[in-house]
Amino acid sequence: MIVIESNIQHCLGQELALTRMQQLVRELAQRFPQQVHQVQLQSIRGHRLSVSFAAYGYVVEWKAEVYDDAVLLCGKIPDAAAKFRSKIGQAIATRVEEALLRSPVTRVA
Repeated sequence: MIVIESNIQHCLGQELALTRMQQLVRELAQRFPQQVHQVQLQSIRGHRLSVSFAAYGYVVEWKAEVYDDAVLLCGKIPDAAAKFRSKIGQAIATRVEEALLRSPVTRVA
């Protein structure tokens, strides 16, 4: 297995960042139906999430540790997916950054 790690900085605080990460996982297959399949939130333990999904035909496993000012990502992909390593890693980091940096939706009554 090939390990991919990333550290995404944010200023949301742990609780809101964890909520955004959970929302991202729930929306992955809907937002990216051509690239992402079989999304499963394996577990949530405190500030840690475990997620698996299929991308480019390979099973990808990720763990996220959510802190007040950062999300640490550690993913594993099969050795056979080595040629997609940077593409998968970059896509995941980009999606996490987008989820953490997006503005909250303001509803007008």
